[in-house]
Amino acid sequence: MGWPLKHHGLAGIAAGVGGAAVAGYGLSIGHDAWRFTRRNSGFIIFLLVVIAAAALPFAGMRGLVRGHDRGPVGTLLKTVLGNLFLIAAGAGLCGGVLILTGLAVGPDASVAAVAVAAAMPIAGGAAGLCRGLLERRSRLRAFSVTRANEQFMERTGMRETGGSDITHYDADGTALRFLEAHSDRLVFMAVGQRARRAYIDLGPSGEMLSYSGVVSR
Repeated sequence: MGWPLKHHGLAGIAAGVGGAAVAGYGLSIGHDAWRFTRRNSGFIIFLLVVIAAAALPFAGMRGLVRGHDRGPVGTLLKTVLGNLFLIAAGAGLCGGVLILTGLAVGPDASVAAVAVAAAMPIAGGAAGLCRGLLERRSRLRAFSVTRANEQFMERTGMRETGGSDITHYDADGTALRFLEAHSDRLVFMAVGQRARRAYIDLGPSGEMLSYSGVVSR
């Protein structure tokens, strides 16, 4: 049994035609993009190499100086060796850019093209250094506050459960559900106790200062 005309009449037919036209247009765009990519694959690869020659040193230098909360092994493997590898990879790609430039332009490659290719990892590394130094102070402060808050929770007997209905237990074994965070305190609901709340007061940098215990609103 067919649908009434008012649902699948001319309007439905027009919608179907429009959908087919849009689909065909999308396929056409994809086909054109593929043809462009195929015809200019060498240039695209060259462009990606140039970008990577700057992006990898940027990431490496930034990672070296921005500050991390890692142990000795993590610092050695991730912070030092991992980021030095990124910087070295960027420098290696710079050599690839120079070779590709020479192959594309010939032995009489312009000095400007070579200079730009050689400057990519230097510029990327310098930008990463500046960015990492700008981030370092706030990141180290956040790590310090986080460690202090972990010590506060241990000292006050606050335990996380990893659940959603009951997110914490306090030192008295009271089941709590974390509700919301404000600039000056964290708010918990006492599970199973109507109109009862618990609060952790915060300092200006987010450090935990005191726990109220379960109180009336």
